[in-house]
Amino acid sequence: MAISIKEIECFVFDMDGTINLGDSLIPGSLELIETIKKLGKKFFFFTNNSSKSPEKYVDKLRKFGFSGITRQHIMTSGDVMIHYLKKHFGNSPYVYLSATPDLEQQFQQEGVRLFKESSKEKPDAVVIAFDTTFNFHKATTACMLISSGVPFLATNIDKVCPLENEAYLPDCGSICCMLTHATGIEPKFTGKPFRETVDYILAAARTIPQKTAMIGDRLYTDIATAVSGGIVGIAVLTGEVTLKEIQAQNEIQPDYILNSVADILYALKEDC
Repeated sequence: MAISIKEIECFVFDMDGTINLGDSLIPGSLELIETIKKLGKKFFFFTNNSSKSPEKYVDKLRKFGFSGITRQHIMTSGDVMIHYLKKHFGNSPYVYLSATPDLEQQFQQEGVRLFKESSKEKPDAVVIAFDTTFNFHKATTACMLISSGVPFLATNIDKVCPLENEAYLPDCGSICCMLTHATGIEPKFTGKPFRETVDYILAAARTIPQKTAMIGDRLYTDIATAVSGGIVGIAVLTGEVTLKEIQAQNEIQPDYILNSVADILYALKEDC
C-alpha cells in the first residue's frame, strides 16, 4: 500500500493533460505548486518531448502564471538520455545525435561531444530523439553507424506527437521503427516509461522511491514509469485515461486515481 499523499516528498508532474489542457490550466494547479513550495517539498515537470529546450518549458509555465519556476524544475527525456550516456560512456560521451538544434545545444552544454561525419573516431552511440529536422541524410548516417555495431539509443518511445484538431507529427518511436526496419536492430529507449527515467528522477531529487510520485494522465507512460521504477503512481482523469480503462486492465495499476491534481492540493491542505 502506498504512503499517504501528505507523506510524499517529491512530486513529478506530466504536463499536458495533467497540469494543463492545451492553453488552459487545470483548476487548482497554481495553488498546488505554491502549497508544495510552502510545505518544503520538491516538484518537477517531466516531458518526453525533447525537441524543445528546457528553458522554453520554463517560459511556458511562467506564461501560465507559475512563479519561481527555473531550469531545475524541468525534466525531459533528453535529460534522461544525457544521464544514461554519462553513466555508461563517461563524462564526455561522443555520440551521433539526430535531434533538433535545441537538443543539440543541450547535449553540448552538458559536455556531450557530437559526432561529425568527417571524423575518423567512431561514436559511442547513435542517439535518436524527436527530431522535427529529420531527413534522408540523417537516416542514412544513422543506419550506417548502427549497422557497423554502434549502440542504438533513443530518447522516447512515443509514436506520434499530438497537435490540435487531431493532427500529429511522427515522433521518435516512429523514426526508430524505420531505422529498425532498415538495420534489423532495435533501439534502447530511456524516457518514460522506462526504468532509466526513474533512475534520473531519484538522482536529481535525492528522495527515496517510496516518497517520490509520478503524476500523469497516461497509463502506458506516466503510470507505467512509476510501476517500472517502484515509485508512487498517481493517475488523474483530466487527460487521456478514463476510470473505465484503468479498471479494465490489471497490468498497470496506479496507487491513486484522482479526478485532477486539485485532489492532491486538498490532501496536502488537510489539517494544515
